[in-house]
Amino acid sequence: MAGNPVLDWIFMLGLLLIGVAMILGIGVRIAGYAGALMMFLMYLAGFLPPEHNPFLDEHLINLVLFLFLALSDSGRYIGLGNWWSNLKVVQRYGFLK
Repeated sequence: MAGNPVLDWIFMLGLLLIGVAMILGIGVRIAGYAGALMMFLMYLAGFLPPEHNPFLDEHLINLVLFLFLALSDSGRYIGLGNWWSNLKVVQRYGFLK
């Protein structure tokens, strides 16, 4: 599937949205899970033949960091996460936190 222009654009758009969410602190939980999933899929894409150490790969390290950010509720302390979590839409649909 690599090299397909439509999938390349979708991949880059996903990276952009995850990065913007992490920078602004809005939707850090869902962006963290999406980033962890993306890192896992990128790890699997380079797994056979292994290009690097399969147990200490940068994708796995980033996966753990994304999960830490998603589970620690870090967007509320630095960024716009506190404002975001007070919106009625976010309070109604808790997965948007």
